[in-house]
Amino acid sequence: MHAERNVKQVVRWCLYIVLGFPLLNSCKDDYIYDNEEPSWLGANIYEYLESSGQFDCYLALVNDLGYKETLRLTGSKTMFPANDEAFSRYFLSKGLTGDGPTLIHNMSASEKRYLFNSSMLNMTYLSHMLANVSSNDQGIGEGIALRRATSASYLDSISFVKPAALPKTAFWNRFRERKGAYLADNGSKMVLYWTPEFFSTSGLTEADWAVIMKGETDKPYDTQGFYVNDAHVESNRKDVTCKNGYLHIADDVVAPAPNMSEVINSTAEMNTFAGLMEKFAYPYYDGSVDDAVKAYYGAGSIEDSVFVKRYFNQTDFSSDPDEKVDIMGYGTLAFDPSNNVYGGNTDMGVMFVPSDAAMEDYWESSRGQFLRDSYGDWDEVPTNVISVFLQNHQRLSFLTSLPHNWDIMTDNAGFEMSVKEEDVQKAYIACNGIVYMTDKVYPPVDYQAVYGPVLTADTTTTMSAAIKNDDMDDVNNLKYHLYLRSMDNQYNLLVPTDDAMANYRDPITWALWANEGVDKREIWSFYVKMGKVVADVYDTNEDGSKGALLRTVGADALDTEGAEEVANRLQDILDMHIVVADNEDEPLSGFIDEGTLPYVLTKGGSVLAVSGTGEQVKVQGGGDQEMGLPEAEVVTLEKDHRKARYEMDNGRTFFIDRILQDPFKSVYYTMSANEDYRAFFDLLVGNDDVFLSLADNEDYKDIEPIFETSEGENSKMSGIGPVVTSFNNFRYTVLVPTRAALEEAFRDDPDLHTWDEISAQTDLDVKADWTRYLLNFLRFHFIDGMLPVSGVSYQDKAYPTAARDDKGIFVYVKASSDGSSITFEPENGSGGPQQAKVITSNQEDYNVLTRDYIVNANDYTLATQILSSSKAVLHLVDHAINYQK
Repeated sequence: MHAERNVKQVVRWCLYIVLGFPLLNSCKDDYIYDNEEPSWLGANIYEYLESSGQFDCYLALVNDLGYKETLRLTGSKTMFPANDEAFSRYFLSKGLTGDGPTLIHNMSASEKRYLFNSSMLNMTYLSHMLANVSSNDQGIGEGIALRRATSASYLDSISFVKPAALPKTAFWNRFRERKGAYLADNGSKMVLYWTPEFFSTSGLTEADWAVIMKGETDKPYDTQGFYVNDAHVESNRKDVTCKNGYLHIADDVVAPAPNMSEVINSTAEMNTFAGLMEKFAYPYYDGSVDDAVKAYYGAGSIEDSVFVKRYFNQTDFSSDPDEKVDIMGYGTLAFDPSNNVYGGNTDMGVMFVPSDAAMEDYWESSRGQFLRDSYGDWDEVPTNVISVFLQNHQRLSFLTSLPHNWDIMTDNAGFEMSVKEEDVQKAYIACNGIVYMTDKVYPPVDYQAVYGPVLTADTTTTMSAAIKNDDMDDVNNLKYHLYLRSMDNQYNLLVPTDDAMANYRDPITWALWANEGVDKREIWSFYVKMGKVVADVYDTNEDGSKGALLRTVGADALDTEGAEEVANRLQDILDMHIVVADNEDEPLSGFIDEGTLPYVLTKGGSVLAVSGTGEQVKVQGGGDQEMGLPEAEVVTLEKDHRKARYEMDNGRTFFIDRILQDPFKSVYYTMSANEDYRAFFDLLVGNDDVFLSLADNEDYKDIEPIFETSEGENSKMSGIGPVVTSFNNFRYTVLVPTRAALEEAFRDDPDLHTWDEISAQTDLDVKADWTRYLLNFLRFHFIDGMLPVSGVSYQDKAYPTAARDDKGIFVYVKASSDGSSITFEPENGSGGPQQAKVITSNQEDYNVLTRDYIVNANDYTLATQILSSSKAVLHLVDHAINYQK
C-alpha cells in the first residue's frame, strides 16, 4: 500500500509541475517543491541501502566498482539488491564462508561487475511495468515481457577453458594443442522476471509454476510479488521509491543465471545428453567480439583470439560462412542452447533432458535396441542421426510449452510428445529457457516407428532410402515414412537387406515369361548412389539366375524415365512388405510372428504365407511359391548372433534375407493350366461370336466379357495377357465350381444357358438377356476381398461381388470360416444347394495366388512400369451359387 501511495504521489507531483509551469512564468508566488523534495520520495539509492544496515555485501560491490557516487546522484536505475543474509547463502552455495564484504573484496573486478550489473536495469521500472513491451517490432503490449537485458555485459564473462573441459570433437583439437581457449558468451545474459502480469497474460498457472520450480522449496506462486530468475521479491519489498530509481529487494542474490547449455553441462545427472549435445558445439570466430574484448581489457591482456562457443542449429547457424563445414550434412540442434538472447524479451526455449539413468534405460530397452545394434554405444551414434534425437527434446517456445499444455504438445514433426508432469525430476531456470530433467526419453517419431531400425542399420541402406528420402521435392519420393509413422496403427515391416535387394525378379518381364512365354526376364540389383536408389539390370540365365549386366537405371540425373522406373518397382516392393497388424475388420491382419495366422494380407493387397513364431518366423510370397523359391527368414546379426527383429512403438520390424515376390501368373493363365478349373474357365472365356454380334448395338453396351486382352490400339496401357475386366487394382477371391457343380447349376436353372445355346439364339434381345444372366452368374463368383483358407474363423462376413442386380447395384455374398475351409452363399441365403464350400483335398486347387498386371504400353512387351494390378486367390468349390435363382 505504501508503494502504491508513493506512485500516486509521484504522478500528482508531476501534474502539479506541468499545470503550474505557466504560472511560474507569470508570478513570483513560492512553490513548496522549489526548494525541497517531496517527503515521500525517499533517499537516494545508496543512502537507502546504507541506512538500512542490511546491505553491507551489496554496498561492498558498489564501492569496489566505484559506483557509490552514481547511486547517490539523480538518474534512472532499477535495482534488485539482496541483503547480507542472502549473500551468506550465496557464498555458502559456492563453498565459501567468512565475512561477506571481505569475500566480495576478494572477487576479481570482472566477477564483481558481472554480479553487480546483473542486478541492475538502466531504466526505472515499477514492478507492474517489468512485463511491458513498447518495441515497435512487437507492438505495444502489456504483460508479455518475460526477460530483459541488464547492465551486465558478456565482456565480463570471458573465460579460459582448459582442454579437459572443451568439447571432444575435432573442431576443438587446435585448442587442445594450445592448452585451452578463450571463450566469450553467445550474447549478454538476460534476466527473467516472473511477474503477476506475465502470469496473467501468458496463462501460466499455479500448477505450471509448481513444475517450473520442481526441486526448489519456498518458491510459491505469487500474484502480488514477483521473481527475478528464481529470487523472490515479496510484495512488501517491491517498488521501493528512491530519488534516482526503484529498488525491488530480493530474498536471494540476483546472480547471472547460466544458459541452458551451461545448466546441462554442469549437472552431473545429465552427462550422457550433454556429451551428445557437445558434438554440435563449434568455436565461432567473430572479429567484432575479439576486438571488443581486447579493447575492454587492454592491449596484451589476451594475446590469443577470443571465440564464441556456438552450436550448429536450424535457427541461426545452419551454414558455415567460411564453407569449411557441411553443417546440414553433419546435423544440427533445433536452436542454440548457448544463445543468451534466444527468444528476445517475450519468449525463450525449453529443453527436456533425460537423466543418465533414463538414457541408459532407453538404450538397453527394446525401444533402443536398434540403436544399440547399429552403434554399440551412445557416443558412436553419428551426428546426423543423433541430431534428430536431440532436436526432439528441444521446444522452440516456452509459451507454447507450458506444463498445462503438455497433454496436447507435439514434437517438431507434429506428433504428441506425451510428456507428463511426473516425468520431471527437477527443473532448472536458465537465462534463455527452462531445462527439465526427466526420467524418460522422448525419441523422434522416426525412432519410434517401425522404419526406425531401417534408417540406422548399415545393412538396409537401400530400403532406408526407399522409405525416407529427405528430398521432399523429388517427384519420385515415395514418402512411405509418412504412412509408417502413424502411431494410431500397428504394422509388421519386413525389410529385405541390401544383399536381398540385389536379387529382385522384375515383375513385368517375369510375368511376360510366366503368362505369354516371352523370355525377357530381368533381375534388378538395387543400391544407393548419391542418396537415391538406382538399379543395375541383369539378364537372366535359363535356370533363372542372374546373367550379364544389361543397363543401369536411374543413376543419371537426366534419366527421369529411369528414376520413374526405379520408383515404380520400389513402390511395388514396399507395398508387398508392409502388413497392417491391427485391422479388426480384416481376418488376415495381425502380427506375423505370433503363430496365429498362416496367411497375412499386405498393404498392397497381396497374401503372404507365414510359418514359425518369434524370431524363427518365415514368410513367403505368391511369386516365391510359384517359382519354388525358399521362404524368407529373419537375418542373424553378426555382432551378437541375435535375430534382427525389433519391437517398436507402432509395430514390429523384421530384417529378412530375401525380397518377397508377388505372383507372376494371371487368373487367366493360372486357370487355363489347371484341369480342375477347366469347365469354369471355358465359361469365363465366353464366345467371341456372341460378343461380336452384340458389340455394335448401343442397347447392349453394358455387356462385356470376363477377360480382355488390351485396352485398345490407341491406349497407352494394356494387360499382360488377358485380364479380368471387373478387377480394379484391388484384391479378390475367385470361386471355381467343379465341372459337376456347374452341370448341376445348368440343369436346375432353365434360365441359365450355355454359350453355344446363346450363340444359336437369333433374337438379339433374347441373346443379350441370356448373356447378361450368364455373366452375372459367373461374376457372382468374383468376390471383392482376399479370403484364403487361413486357419482363422469368422461368421457371415459380407463381401460385394462383381455381379449386379437389376438396379445396377453390386450383389453381396457372405462368407463363413471354421479355419479349415470357407463356405459362401448369397447374402440372403440360408444354406442348402446355394452354399459353396472350398474343397481342400488337393493343395493345388485352393489358396492359389495370382496377379493381373496393367502396364504402361499398348504392346506389353515394351512396358516399363506397372500402372496397376489386381491380386486374387482362387478356390475350387463344391457348388455354384446363383443369387438370380
